[in-house]
Amino acid sequence: MTKRRSIVMRVLIVAAGAFGAQVATAAPADSTPPITAAATNPQEVECMAKAIVREAGNQPERGQVAIAQVIRTRMKSGRFAPSACGVVKQRGQFFDPDSYNPPRTTSRWTNAIRIATETLNGLGEEVAPGALFFRSARATLKQRIRIVQIADHIFYR
Repeated sequence: MTKRRSIVMRVLIVAAGAFGAQVATAAPADSTPPITAAATNPQEVECMAKAIVREAGNQPERGQVAIAQVIRTRMKSGRFAPSACGVVKQRGQFFDPDSYNPPRTTSRWTNAIRIATETLNGLGEEVAPGALFFRSARATLKQRIRIVQIADHIFYR
């Protein structure tokens, strides 16, 4: 089993446990330290997963990861709320995740939970390094520095 696959399995096991699912399998033994449930707050994972589904559910995984990384970069910037829920709920930025309830039995949701958990744990390739903003590719932010376009979104600093 590859190292990435092992990490992904551990993330899914932790995420499933955090949302009350019974996990009947154990992560394979290797040299990668396990991701613990304490490392990721379930409410933070859920807020970020909702943002991923709503903002980029129809985008390729790389675009979904970029949305999650924008949220994480904002959390660390000092210019936005220090939590995923705070960033997503900030007025005029994303939306109210408390009133958005995507289906929880789809692969789209499962993938969003995995991406959110990995991103909040600092895992994965940086696909939009330093991006704090994004827009539809049909609109631009002329006052911002363009970093990358992924599918239908352009990411900016």
